[in-house]
Amino acid sequence: MKLRKIILAVLILFFTCPVFCKNIAVIPFQNITGDKEKNWVGAGFSETLTTKIVKVKEITVLEREQLSKILEEIKFQYSGAVDEETAVEKGKMYGADVLVFGSFQIVDDTLRVTARFVDVETRKVIDTAEANGKISDIFKLQDEIAFSLMDSLKIVLAEKEKEEIKVNPTEDLTAYQWFSKGYEALTLKLYDKAIEYYTKAIKINPKYAEAYNNRGIAYYNKGLYGKAIEDTTMAIQINPKYADADTYLFIGNAYLFQLLYDDAIEYYTRGIKLNPKDSDGYFCRGMAYDDKGLYDEAIEDYTKAIQISPKETVIYHNRGEAYKNKGLYDEAIENFTMVIKLDPNNIHYIHRGDAYYDKGLYDEAIKDFTKAIKCLAKTINPDPRFPKLTTEITGSCYDKRGNAYYKKGLCDKAISDFKRAVDLGYYSSLESLKKFFNINY
Repeated sequence: MKLRKIILAVLILFFTCPVFCKNIAVIPFQNITGDKEKNWVGAGFSETLTTKIVKVKEITVLEREQLSKILEEIKFQYSGAVDEETAVEKGKMYGADVLVFGSFQIVDDTLRVTARFVDVETRKVIDTAEANGKISDIFKLQDEIAFSLMDSLKIVLAEKEKEEIKVNPTEDLTAYQWFSKGYEALTLKLYDKAIEYYTKAIKINPKYAEAYNNRGIAYYNKGLYGKAIEDTTMAIQINPKYADADTYLFIGNAYLFQLLYDDAIEYYTRGIKLNPKDSDGYFCRGMAYDDKGLYDEAIEDYTKAIQISPKETVIYHNRGEAYKNKGLYDEAIENFTMVIKLDPNNIHYIHRGDAYYDKGLYDEAIKDFTKAIKCLAKTINPDPRFPKLTTEITGSCYDKRGNAYYKKGLCDKAISDFKRAVDLGYYSSLESLKKFFNINY
């Protein structure tokens, strides 16, 4: 259960950005040459363009996980048409202000790149840009597109920012090509291939911090958290710019997935010191404290996260669970009620029902378990990948309601619910039928 809770919670990301910032997402550039072997150009171009523009203080970039969700929604491929309408719609959902779409064409050794900057709110093209040169000039072309974007957004760059934009990830074009192939594989979730390509880039350039960082992401997505930590730590050693709040959050999550709570807390704390306005750090550190049984510390961190992100249901849920674990059922009920208020169709009725049950308020518990069953039937579409999980949750609701009926002496209803739970694959109810009613079902 702990690991399931961690997986559910870590996948939820929050965004806090000063009002003067522009949150930008760069969609991987499309290959219009018809040669799939050249896909790496568009992949690398968009990835490096992203790392260049994020150096501008008035710019933030959309989190990688959110960009990945957009690419999933539009069924992104490096060759073929991009569903820009859906991309803009999803970009708005995830907090992007501007989306950058681009394409490239290669003729002999000449590279032609075009880009369009789209305002997510108005859905209108802000401006377009074009850069031409040799493939070996790819970094120079990226600079041209980056500066064009800044001009289009009317962002005045400081001299230091101009120089930082011009800094390239590597001077070796072959290493960069393998890095770009790695990013192509990473965006397509071909993690083994991504690791293979990033490793080749690193062999050519052992000081390639970006390659270590991205290979760490690929390892993380494969569940190889130890290797992810090693690579991310190496990226920090090579380039201290990676020692930021997001990186420490990433390392903390890798430790958390390994249930190494003290190490996770250490890195979350480092991230919080660098960015005390990021709710993610407090929330994730709260989970680590929670799983260590340090509920007071967990509640304190969840409360800080709520102050920053007051509409995130998962934080209220976790704080409610922490209160319930402390036996503070009224506080737990209050938090679960807030979850339900924010999302009326949510199955968190289950959790409030648990709190009512533990407090001995069986009528209220029965009402909530009944609502949870209705919500499950109404809002959860059975996913062929996870049919067992869907029916198991429903079965657990019948089991919980059966226990509440038993406590009230409503034996027929209890037996009916326990049997229904078993039918749905929740076999723990077999024990209840045997123990309470001596029924072998």
